Parts: sequence; structure tokens; C-alpha cells
Amino acid sequence: MLTASETTPARSRWDGVGQLLSALCVVHCVLLPLVLGVLPVAVAGVMGDESVHRWLLVLVAASALASFVPGWRHHRRMSAPGLAALGVVLLAGGAFLVPEGAGGSWETGLTLAGGLVMAVAHGRNRALCRDCCPPEAR
Repeated sequence: MLTASETTPARSRWDGVGQLLSALCVVHCVLLPLVLGVLPVAVAGVMGDESVHRWLLVLVAASALASFVPGWRHHRRMSAPGLAALGVVLLAGGAFLVPEGAGGSWETGLTLAGGLVMAVAHGRNRALCRDCCPPEAR
């Protein structure tokens, strides 16, 4: 049977994947307007499509489950999964809840905020897993 300290690197890897995905989300949100200004026809069909945000949300949710559930089982602190839940809600709001005529700034703002919150949540989860003592040492 693996002890908690032996499985921590695997959990930490998932948080690293989550942080990378969060960073890519932020880069996507920041660079997309610039790229759309330079290559409107080529990029608008692929990156500007609403389905991109919805598929990215699926990827975010999957990486969140893969890192925060095992992380919580290890450290039993709700701060990281709570932040992750807030991040997913913000991302989902940007992907699904902004009405058509509301303007892109709401969608971009919610998505950018969600990506930043997810990056912080993964960092917090990683730190909690690293700093937590094995259950039998408590």
C-alpha cells in the first residue's frame, strides 16, 4: 500500500497540469483579441468559436477533478477545492451564461478571472499536498 508521501508527486503533477492549463487559458484570453486583429478570418473560425470555450471547460473540469479530489483526500483542506469550484463557476459563466448582446467584455472578464482563480487554486493545492504530513504522523 502506498503511503500519502509516496503519492504526493503524482498529485503534484496533476496540479502542474492544471496550472499549465490555467496559464494557457489566460494566454488565450489575453492574446486572442490581438490575434483576431491581425488574422481575423483565419482565427475567428477556430479560436473565436464558442465551442472552443466549452471544450476547454471540459478539459479544465477533468484536470480539476484529477488533482483536487486526490489532493483533498491527502490534506483535507477545503481552500484549494473551494477556489477551484469558484474558478470553474466563473469559467462556466463565461462560456454559457453571457447573453449574445452583452458584449465580449463580460465573457472575457469572467473567463480571465476563472483562469486566474484556477491557477491560484492549483498552486494552493500543490503547496498543501507538499506541506502536509502523512496521516499516520498526525
